[in-house]
Amino acid sequence: MRVVIHDEESLEPITVVTLPGLTEKNLEMKRHWRVSIHDGANQPREMPAERAYSDRMRFVDLTFEKVTRVTITHGEQVTWRCLTRAADLAMLLTPDWLPGQRPAIDMLQRENERLASLMIGSLTSR
Repeated sequence: MRVVIHDEESLEPITVVTLPGLTEKNLEMKRHWRVSIHDGANQPREMPAERAYSDRMRFVDLTFEKVTRVTITHGEQVTWRCLTRAADLAMLLTPDWLPGQRPAIDMLQRENERLASLMIGSLTSR
C-alpha cells in the first residue's frame, strides 16, 4: 500500500512510501505500526550476533486514522491518514513516487540504462 506520511502536529506531508503487506483489513485491526529504517548505519559490522541490531536499529512509529467523506458524485469515500511524531526519521524511509511523477522517473531510468549500456559497449569494443 502506498502511504503519504504526515507530521502529527502540523499535518504537513513528509514523504510517500510503499508499505508492502499493509492492507485496509490490517489497518482495521491495528492502527499503530512500527517501520524499521534500512540504511547503511544500521548494518551490522563485526559485532557479536547478540548485539548486531540492538543499538543500531531505528524505527518510525506510524498511526493510521480513518477518514471518511461524502461527495455528491462518488458517495461515501474512505481513506487512511498516516501520522508520525518522528518526522525527521520518517524522511529516512525509502521514498516512493507519486503517480504523476512515475512517467518522468521511468523515462529517466530507461535513459540511464541506455547510457550505461552504451558506455559498457564502448569500453568492451576495443
